[in-house]
Parts: sequence; C-alpha cells; structure tokens
Amino acid sequence: MTTTIQVSDMTKQLLDQLKAREHADSFDAVVEKLAREKMAVPKSMFGSAKGLGPWRKEDRDDRDL
Repeated sequence: MTTTIQVSDMTKQLLDQLKAREHADSFDAVVEKLAREKMAVPKSMFGSAKGLGPWRKEDRDDRDL
C-alpha cells in the first residue's frame, strides 16, 4: 500500500540530504530508519524472547475459562 504525505520544502531538502548520505533507495527507507531510531524499535522482533523454544502441542492450556 502506498500513501502520499505532504512535507515542507525544508523537510524535503533534509530528506534528500539524508537519502544521499545514507545511500538509501527511497524516502520510505529514510523515514523508516529515522522512526526506528527515534522509537528504539529493533529491525526484527524475532529472537526477542531468546531461550523460549518452539511451541509444542503439550504446551497448550486446555483448561476451561
């Protein structure tokens, strides 16, 4: 899905500079990188529960709630 956003000329110039500096393929990549850095979100959430093995059928809780 593609979305259009409106930014000021100054913001566009800053994004152009960041895109060149980061050798990014798109403005989307630049904005995503900035958002992830600001929010401290890891690139991948996989592995965030290290030591937790794969789900097994025996792990299921069959209690009536």
